[in-house]
Amino acid sequence: MTNANSPTQARKQGRMRVRPNIFLVSSLLLTPAFFWLLPSIIQCCVSYTGTETMTQTAGLASLTVIIVALIVIWTWLVAGNRVAWVIIAVIVWVWAFPIMMLPLVTHIVALSLSDLSDWVASAWHGDHLSRIALVNTVLFSLMLVGLILPVRALLRSGNRNGSGAGWHRG
Repeated sequence: MTNANSPTQARKQGRMRVRPNIFLVSSLLLTPAFFWLLPSIIQCCVSYTGTETMTQTAGLASLTVIIVALIVIWTWLVAGNRVAWVIIAVIVWVWAFPIMMLPLVTHIVALSLSDLSDWVASAWHGDHLSRIALVNTVLFSLMLVGLILPVRALLRSGNRNGSGAGWHRG
């Protein structure tokens, strides 16, 4: 006796449904924002000389965070590891939010929809600070979507810590 809804039967009948890997989609959404920040971070590391060692130190620390985030994303998060998701969530909220969004959030004014659309059009066509703010907003939104997408899969899965043995000692 065979199951009429089994994957083998579906393949034979030509009605196989392709489900995207939610962890891969999440990784692809998170990655561009980290790459977007790389040029300005590298500029902090190399362009200042002399007395501005604090800027260089902050640049090197940020470069380290970006490298760690990309390694965690493409080695563990793409595999569905819960700990990797927590690490990336901390990096997004503790490190990326202050860099990308905090300057915008502190200067928010009440805008009408037409004012907002004018600002987006002006930022899109201009090459100035408002364009950077627009791109940062879009990329941070991608990071949030990349964090939210795998939550359901992480919560319903069994052992997703990557060790194979669980967290407890036994």
